Amino acid sequence: MNHSISEMASRISNAIQAKHSQVQLPNTKLTRAFADLLSQEGFLDGYEIRTSHIIYYFRYIGKQSCFTHFKVVSTPSLRVYTRAKDIQKVLGGLGISVLSTSQGIVTDKQARSLQIGGEVLCTIW
Repeated sequence: MNHSISEMASRISNAIQAKHSQVQLPNTKLTRAFADLLSQEGFLDGYEIRTSHIIYYFRYIGKQSCFTHFKVVSTPSLRVYTRAKDIQKVLGGLGISVLSTSQGIVTDKQARSLQIGGEVLCTIW
């Protein structure tokens, strides 16, 4: 994998479009951190960690997934950083931005409350 966040975004987007109830991703620190974060934010019903992979179980409301978009912001060739006071809300607060900070992987709301900035990894709504 060249860029693990892009790979994760592609797998999740493809699984959602195909109306799958789950997706299997490699078991890394990043995918585990995303699983915790997405479960807390209500995008996942849960996740299951195996030795070589992790399984995300999507949350559906009726036939509509809680995920509609998963957009990668920072890439290996173009990193996007922001300060705490410059963090923008996604869809007026309906979506989330995921940031990599000195405190770990956090949402935009958590970064604002901790008053820390960092690298904007992706936006989800």
